[in-house]
Amino acid sequence: MAVFVTGVTGFLGRYLAGSLLEQGEDVVLLVRGEDQERAEQRARESLAWHDRGFDALVGGRAKVCAGELTRPGLGLSAEAREQVLERCDSFLHCGATVRFDLPLDQARAVNVEGTRGVLELASERQRRGRLRRVDHVSTAYVAGRRTDRVAEEDLDPKPGHRNSYEQTKFETELMVREAARELPVVVHRPSIIVGESSFGRTSSFSTVYWPIRIYASGYWRTLPGRRDASLDIVPIDFVRDAILALRRRDDTIGGTFHVAAGYDGEVTIEQAVSIIERFFPHRKGVRYVDPTWWMRTVHPVLKAVAFGGFRRFLRTADAYAPYLVANPRFDTTRTAAILAEEGIKAPSIESYLERLLQYAVETDWGRRDRDKLPLNDPLRKLV
Repeated sequence: MAVFVTGVTGFLGRYLAGSLLEQGEDVVLLVRGEDQERAEQRARESLAWHDRGFDALVGGRAKVCAGELTRPGLGLSAEAREQVLERCDSFLHCGATVRFDLPLDQARAVNVEGTRGVLELASERQRRGRLRRVDHVSTAYVAGRRTDRVAEEDLDPKPGHRNSYEQTKFETELMVREAARELPVVVHRPSIIVGESSFGRTSSFSTVYWPIRIYASGYWRTLPGRRDASLDIVPIDFVRDAILALRRRDDTIGGTFHVAAGYDGEVTIEQAVSIIERFFPHRKGVRYVDPTWWMRTVHPVLKAVAFGGFRRFLRTADAYAPYLVANPRFDTTRTAAILAEEGIKAPSIESYLERLLQYAVETDWGRRDRDKLPLNDPLRKLV
């Protein structure tokens, strides 16, 4: 039997798919592509970045199906659909758009309708009597504008959401919860995912990397946020290990799990900023300003006069601004207890943040391959 996996070309998906193959499982990968050849090429590139190379890693245990989350029936051909239904007794759905600024209808087309397509395929598999489980990767930020303690199975619409990503992932969870009445579903909710805790490697320089990069460049140091606002950040290797461990256990079926740092591992903005300031000692320190005052008085003026690159900077900053003021706090009681039995625990960000920064600097924030840099290249040194 095989695992049907979506999102393999994304940051988390490539780690999950690569690890499944390393552990000896057969996988069927849904990959967007104009045709089968292009889909296979994209899968090869994705897995080659993460592991030892697609061909050496797979050894015939991976099947690529050209398709797309936004198309009816996931864009699968009749033949490919039948292969999935015959071969796959479990589903791992981590395909999604993670952009904060997409129009709501476009975000829904990927996150909501794509998930609907996966659930329909899983339901058909179940009707054939051979469905083992469906693991759905959501986000802890379905909690939206909440700033209190969020239990692992909370799904409250009242506080609202800060962007189309949060809203559509919330809507998707509602649909998944409804499907769980008939399907063996597990929901995984990671918080903010960053690079590997071991040496900082990442293929995604969004989320927390963007404001750090702006600060490191000397372009901007004003932070309209609260020093004591909490941040729940977890490294990609922990998220991968946690999801795969939860997926191995039958007692997780029907549950929702915060794959997050939780109360013991979260940090405040001020704690994270202090590490960043020490790493970039040649830059002036971060300047905190009251976010309410800033957004009511200064920000509108800047947007009115901005043009070109500065206008683009402000648009991007708008997407991140709410996370600098207040955030939910995630209860990880059940998840942490299960993971402890598996020998897995989220590391504190203080133990690896400098490695993330080092990797970002050495790769010029993803523009260069660190492994190909000459030993004397200045990008291998602290800036």
